[in-house]
Amino acid sequence: MTAIVIWLSAEPWPGTKNLIEMLEVPEEYVMKLPYYPLHLIEPFALTNEELMKYGPEVGTVLVFIKNSKNQYQLSDVLKKYEAEFSNVSPLAYDLINAVTKIEFDRKIKIRNGVINMCEAIIQMQNSSRNEGFKIGKDEGIRIGKHEGIEIGRNQELRKMAVKLLASGFSREAVANFLEISNTHLELVLSEEDK
Repeated sequence: MTAIVIWLSAEPWPGTKNLIEMLEVPEEYVMKLPYYPLHLIEPFALTNEELMKYGPEVGTVLVFIKNSKNQYQLSDVLKKYEAEFSNVSPLAYDLINAVTKIEFDRKIKIRNGVINMCEAIIQMQNSSRNEGFKIGKDEGIRIGKHEGIEIGRNQELRKMAVKLLASGFSREAVANFLEISNTHLELVLSEEDK
């Protein structure tokens, strides 16, 4: 019997490498059972070149999984193996998607029965970039709106403070009337001079 395990993770294999240690076998039976080593295909422990030797379909999946945690390594791998990653079967694509949990654009096209993973990654990066721009824009609008409200409030406080001071009220009395601190009043008045 030969046990072959393909470990679909970018992380190291966490278990033992023989079947007896994987099973809970009473000690008195361990010596009576044959030793079955686990033949492990572990992307973490192999080079990209070694993984590609498993063929274009399996090799591509394993290389992608191995490099999926580092976008720079993944980008380099996609360039190096562009021909292989430009012709990925839908099954391999789905497996990569399920294992890595990378959310690819759902609009990716199947052409001649294959998917271009390089194109999928570019679409994903563009989508992420656009989402980042939108978040930044929305945050900028929110901050701008808040600052605009604050500026408008301070302008009204300035107008009232100047009138009250011109009427002979002390700075402390004006601050109390406007329900702001003396420091805030000084800030409001200094802005008036600008």
